[in-house]
Amino acid sequence: MDVKLTTILKNNFNLFYKHINFSSEVSKMALFFLLPLCTALATGYLFKKSSDEIAYIAGVFAAISFIFSLVLAPWQIQFGWLMIVLIITNRLLQENESKQTQGKGKQFRETK
Repeated sequence: MDVKLTTILKNNFNLFYKHINFSSEVSKMALFFLLPLCTALATGYLFKKSSDEIAYIAGVFAAISFIFSLVLAPWQIQFGWLMIVLIITNRLLQENESKQTQGKGKQFRETK
């Protein structure tokens, strides 16, 4: 009885530990998505510092590299970016709505 109970507890603990241990999943994460991301950052820097026509090509290449790195990124990073984009979009929409309502109120008062 004691052997069965300890075996059951040990198996349940191992299952629980596998679900909780997020750091091991991160350490197994493939990091090859960083190559196009670093390329995008370098070409984006070139785009900002240069004023020639090559800067426009570098900007397009930076955008393509950034999108490619997001496609190659693990799901945890993609999910994080999705949350950031949704939060920022929600805040911008709220600011835009408040500016529109304030603008309509001012126009209505001016016509009186």
